[in-house]
Amino acid sequence: TYKEPTVEGEGWFELARHGKFAGQWRPKGAPNWSSWSGHREFDGLWESSYGLMRLVQEPERVLGFYEGQGPSAVEGRLENNRLNFRYRESRAQGEGYFELAADATGFHGEWCAEGTQQWAPWHGRRLAPVPGLLWLVVIEAHWQRSYLEKEYAFGHMLREFFTRLPHVNVRQRFFEDEAGLERWCRELMYLPEPVAVVFASHGTQDGLSIQGKPLNTSRLVENLRYADNILLLHFSSCLMLQDGKAGELARALQEAVRFPISGYDRSVDWAASALIEFHYLDMVLGRGLSPATAAQEVLRLIGYAGDKDLPGSPYPAAGFRIFMPNAR
Repeated sequence: TYKEPTVEGEGWFELARHGKFAGQWRPKGAPNWSSWSGHREFDGLWESSYGLMRLVQEPERVLGFYEGQGPSAVEGRLENNRLNFRYRESRAQGEGYFELAADATGFHGEWCAEGTQQWAPWHGRRLAPVPGLLWLVVIEAHWQRSYLEKEYAFGHMLREFFTRLPHVNVRQRFFEDEAGLERWCRELMYLPEPVAVVFASHGTQDGLSIQGKPLNTSRLVENLRYADNILLLHFSSCLMLQDGKAGELARALQEAVRFPISGYDRSVDWAASALIEFHYLDMVLGRGLSPATAAQEVLRLIGYAGDKDLPGSPYPAAGFRIFMPNAR
């Protein structure tokens, strides 16, 4: 329980890893929960001399991720308030160090490229999340194969609908291949606030596909493993939560990440899935329900969302599912 001068309430914290806790809180008598997280030492999101950087502090090491000129990483060990590390970029590597400010809101340090003796400054400022702010990110495949097909995109509809909520930032990004999908998944790490992610693409028995070609999604687990700001990942695609090959990505994510994964275990009518997802995402983003509770409400309120066909329904059963994380 917590008590402030004008309000009191309840909450919970869970140790997400050595350097971070995550939890929720709500005032006494309030129905909805809000996020409450905390970091220590270097763990967290930083605005640095070379762009946004996510640092993940574990007991024996600190990992870091930034984009640089493509996917880049640091790894090192903490000695007192000094992090000594090696960095690796697509066309360069070297060493460096960061020293944490006394108030833990910034760091200063230097880096040196391998094979040189020249050191350069590298500074950072901690980015704190804006209280109450949420993100909806739609990562969508290009659906059209020719000029003969009309323009449509599921993300356009979601953007128009959820932009009405003042506490939700909506972003829509398109991908055409594995590299594009991986890039937008990595970028999720650099958002300070909780984010609901929607993958909008064709799903087949072989998994996610674009323009009729199956995508190699084996690297997505690593791209998303440390994106612990994700509130929910939803597959707006057919078959992605089935027991067969198509569901391998969702099951691998379930074992590796700390956020829920939802979607369908069969081929689903496009309009039926859109109606389900507007309800589902509105309950999470607009009504403050947890993804697990929202999923239960979807199955309770929308008769065709589950496994059984409804007599006389124009929509076949959608097979809506949610996987809660097994990762600890």
